[in-house]
Amino acid sequence: MKTLRIFPAFLLSLILLQGCTSTRVITANSTPAIQAQDTLPSSLLMDIGITPFDPNIPEAEEDLEKGFIIPDVRRAESGYMAYHLKDTLELTGNWGAVRVTPTLTNTVDLQVMGQILLSDGEQLDARIWVIDSTGRTWLNKSYKDTASKFSYEAIKEDPFQDLYNDIANDILMARNRMSAAEINNIRQVSELKFAKSLSPDAFDRYLVEDNGRVQIAQLPAADDVMLTRVENIKEREYLFVDTMDDYYGRFYTDMRASYDEWRLSTYQEAILLRELQKQSRNRLIGGAALVAAGIYAGSESSTYAETLASAGVVSGGVAAIKSGLNRRKDAEIHAQSLRELGQSLGGEITPYVLEIEGKTIELSGTASSQYTQWRDLLRQIYTEETGLPVEQ
Repeated sequence: MKTLRIFPAFLLSLILLQGCTSTRVITANSTPAIQAQDTLPSSLLMDIGITPFDPNIPEAEEDLEKGFIIPDVRRAESGYMAYHLKDTLELTGNWGAVRVTPTLTNTVDLQVMGQILLSDGEQLDARIWVIDSTGRTWLNKSYKDTASKFSYEAIKEDPFQDLYNDIANDILMARNRMSAAEINNIRQVSELKFAKSLSPDAFDRYLVEDNGRVQIAQLPAADDVMLTRVENIKEREYLFVDTMDDYYGRFYTDMRASYDEWRLSTYQEAILLRELQKQSRNRLIGGAALVAAGIYAGSESSTYAETLASAGVVSGGVAAIKSGLNRRKDAEIHAQSLRELGQSLGGEITPYVLEIEGKTIELSGTASSQYTQWRDLLRQIYTEETGLPVEQ
């Protein structure tokens, strides 16, 4: 009898445990990107290069499902996010040229890199690194944002614009901590690093590296003929980089409509899937506890009525477990829906073919190799103009 007097309290605690819920209050975007207040002199306008984010796609199927990762979408998102960050930085008016390039480049003062940690329509997590041309790290930080249903109902800005605004503001804060002399030094290092990439022998003596940091050993004369030629080559480099940036811009524009629809769908799917998985776990845990308690109560009962009561508890526990398993199946169906949505989006993305310098270049997954070929061509052009040997 003692066991049955304790059991109702135990059962009540289980019911209360399963009945507990939490409410999250989600607000629309509220953090603005800080706009330029004054016109900066051109010498202080730093150029920024952004590479497509690392899509961070695991190989194991289990990890793909657990992280709501659909490879087709992740690969597309890597370029989309880089270009959207470029737009955000550019619209603030705080910087010089901001471009998306397929690989790291030594023509910029600041290099921005990112890695997608989570992206499912409801949540976006990304890690961002910002490094200047001297090798100094400005930023190494993870950013998170949660979209609201409201942000999808009337899309005026990206549902995760807060995340991009936070990144832009943090980069600006890092710049504001630096003096004009430090910024000028970074820009001079950028120019010399580009010159060194064209002709290592001619420009190697101007830079020294110590513990991963690049410093200026000496500056070339203001009227240095080779440096003037480097500047001319650099203008051609900008033309190609602008072409690459334009490619990412068209990719971004073509992707936007279908991507917004995908994110809205996955927003609803992700919330439902998480809720189903949570309910599945709670029901399985609660059901197993009920079965265990019912069996124990049955073993301790001494009357027919007590035995029936314990049998009812076992039946209820089995039903709870069955319900949890059914909900797990529902979750798997929604996970499959996420994959199908991503594959559909991936099928809509097509590469561009451009004519550059008389060569046909297909800007797709091989954009980085095409950029490498272009840099090789620039070195050849510089060699022909100066008569200096090319480093093989």
